[in-house]
Amino acid sequence: MTIVVVDDEQPIMQLCVKVLETEGHSVDGFTRPEDALERLAAGPADLLVADYRMPGVGGIELVRRARALQPDLRVVMITGHGTREVVDEAHAAGAEVVLLKPFTPGELVGTVASLSATPPAPR
Repeated sequence: MTIVVVDDEQPIMQLCVKVLETEGHSVDGFTRPEDALERLAAGPADLLVADYRMPGVGGIELVRRARALQPDLRVVMITGHGTREVVDEAHAAGAEVVLLKPFTPGELVGTVASLSATPPAPR
């Protein structure tokens, strides 16, 4: 899979990139949502892993803009704010999975594997 990871916390972004690259995925990591949107505008990706709370363009707005660029893009939202409202908002914006921080590398790998093994839900 071609994956774009966005988290304003560089250590989290770097960990996600490293874990997913180790699994054989092609991964581009960003700490700024605007840079990720430029990447998505430049060419297709299979999956976006996006943090919920970031300065500037937040995760929900990022997902909306990303799906406008690539309607078939699969989305995993990561967040340390796992309230029912956040989860519902992420799903409404187009995230298929909400992964709560702190998550393990195995949880990230398992989430990505489950998405790659199933077809996207109809929109």
